[in-house]
Amino acid sequence: VLHVREHPICQREENELFCEIPISFVDASLGATIDVPTLEGKEKLKIPAGTQTGKIFRLKGKGIPSLSGYGRGDEHIRVVIETPTNLSKQQRKLLEQFAEASSPESHPQSRGFWDKVKEKLG
Repeated sequence: VLHVREHPICQREENELFCEIPISFVDASLGATIDVPTLEGKEKLKIPAGTQTGKIFRLKGKGIPSLSGYGRGDEHIRVVIETPTNLSKQQRKLLEQFAEASSPESHPQSRGFWDKVKEKLG
């Protein structure tokens, strides 16, 4: 009988690994390179500018080795954008300025959602 302990960060489905990693609003907006955990240690992952929450990145061959001895599964990294809390006065002021300078074109998912609502409601 083989017992496999649950991992605190990753879940396993056959030879595939699935991890959820929080990233900052700034990293998602501007792009960044972050460290992600793998079975062999940390791996660099490039986050492109404009990444949305829920985006899944695949690290080919970083999953569980096959029991047959040939190949490995992949590791899937799902990023979740972390909303800042406890903002300083300066941070709040900068975000308010950002909101004033924003246009609907900089929020394509919101715009698309409301277009669909208007279309359904006639």
